Amino acid sequence: MANSKIARNLGWKTLGTVVEKLLKLALIPIIARSLGPRVYGQFNYALGIAAMFVQLTDLGLGIFLAREIARHDEPPRRLIGQVLTLKAVLAVGYLGLIGLLAWWHLVDPRAGEDGKGLHPGALAFTVAILGLASLGVSAVESIWQVFRGVQRLELEAASSSFFALAQLVFVVAALAVASLLWPDGSDLSMIMVMIAAGMAMAGMAGATHAAWLMRQVVSPHYGWSTEALGRFRREVLPLGVAIVASFIYFKLDVVLLRHFVGDEETGWYSAAYKPIEYMGIIPATLLAATFPALSQTVLNDPQRAWRLHRNSALALAAAGVVGTLVLVTIPEFIIGTLVGPEFGPSATMLRWLAPSVLLTMLNCLETHMLVALGRVKSQMVFTLVLIGINLGTNWLLIPKWGGVGAAISTWVTELVLFAFCAPLVYRELKLRLALAPVAAG
Repeated sequence: MANSKIARNLGWKTLGTVVEKLLKLALIPIIARSLGPRVYGQFNYALGIAAMFVQLTDLGLGIFLAREIARHDEPPRRLIGQVLTLKAVLAVGYLGLIGLLAWWHLVDPRAGEDGKGLHPGALAFTVAILGLASLGVSAVESIWQVFRGVQRLELEAASSSFFALAQLVFVVAALAVASLLWPDGSDLSMIMVMIAAGMAMAGMAGATHAAWLMRQVVSPHYGWSTEALGRFRREVLPLGVAIVASFIYFKLDVVLLRHFVGDEETGWYSAAYKPIEYMGIIPATLLAATFPALSQTVLNDPQRAWRLHRNSALALAAAGVVGTLVLVTIPEFIIGTLVGPEFGPSATMLRWLAPSVLLTMLNCLETHMLVALGRVKSQMVFTLVLIGINLGTNWLLIPKWGGVGAAISTWVTELVLFAFCAPLVYRELKLRLALAPVAAG
């Protein structure tokens, strides 16, 4: 892949991501200030559950699809259709699981216990509705992988911007309706349900728009075959286990926080984590443009793959150091500006989360490299081990230190992941460099 194409795709991805994140950034203070720390904690708890389990509808199919499309001269219509068909089948099982989780939360023992506008049932509805919203997000992101594979990131930029705008518009509309139904803002739980409904409607709109854009590139041939299912089992399932496991340890802290220290602490921690999530746009933008090139060059040009990986790592390391310093230096200003004084304790948690920024950026590159190198089984083993490490550290630290304990657990987990992945990627790339002259000869 030519450097000019990488630069063009990087430009489109950057533009799309900036527009998307600015629109979504506007949502954070709107939702947080509308709900307050405690109900915001419930909202993010429900969102965390949905985000964990919606990965069962992907199981690595998206990144597999981007890799395989990048290795074809023309978009493989049949393969794309088979992946999307399998995702639809997996979505049925996911919806059943979300229904069971919503039923389990139907009578929430923590809701309404202090008479501050919280009552049983609202959390269950929020879990169910955000489950639908997350399914829409998963569908959109799968189509983005098609755009990445065919190197049409201008389409991804258009889709991501439309989706973010839809989220902002539908949530604001939902809050406007809520203000008519509860003009004094007394029923915070039902306002939370209305916000979730806005997110679900935005998910449907975003998926419809992304599907329309995809038709401009390729018309998938839907269906499946025994051969395709066998390939998915061999090549995709280990990656899927790794991705599901990574999302479990990524979202587990919110679930354990609510269990051990309650909704308010969960709300403060969730607000602190938002700047960390936004730092993630840097590796996401870079890898959306470079991952197809890495997938190609590890096969036919190891020397170029080595250079591309090295340059990407240096860029992400520099960005990670700057991001960490910013978050350590001015967390009070960031939290106060973003979500307001009610979330004051979030600043301390953000300062403790800051060291994870550098590690998260580098790990995003290294885990993508393992996929490009075909070492997904190793990645699966790593992430399964990390669930135990993350669960253990959170279990020990959260009861004593609350959100600060969860923050420490986050960067400890990222440090262990880096210690697993980086040496393996280095050895694989060195091996391919050593074998390249032999193959050429």
